Amino acid sequence: MLTRLIVDLYAWIIEISLWFMLLVAGIFGYHFTVPMLNSTGAILENEAVWQIYGAGFFAIGAFLLSAVVIGPFLLLLDIRKSVRALESKQSVGGRVGGGPPSKTVREPSLGE
Repeated sequence: MLTRLIVDLYAWIIEISLWFMLLVAGIFGYHFTVPMLNSTGAILENEAVWQIYGAGFFAIGAFLLSAVVIGPFLLLLDIRKSVRALESKQSVGGRVGGGPPSKTVREPSLGE
């Protein structure tokens, strides 16, 4: 029971951290795009537009980076949910396609 709760909370923690990462990246891009462009020698006429562009670009970059880094963990959680749904279908209604219940499946062990 506690292990399932921890895994379910882990999915929520990942979700919240991803949204927080996008928010922080947008704020970071908003505040640091103009100084970065000025340090490269760019002459900006309208700095507010570049701040908004920077917020968008940094948020998109953070999204892509987090998709590559955290995406496999989310994929494993999705596979786990799908397997759990299939197991509950089989234990309640027999086989997935209907019909009589199947035999009880035993876990493999080294002693047999």
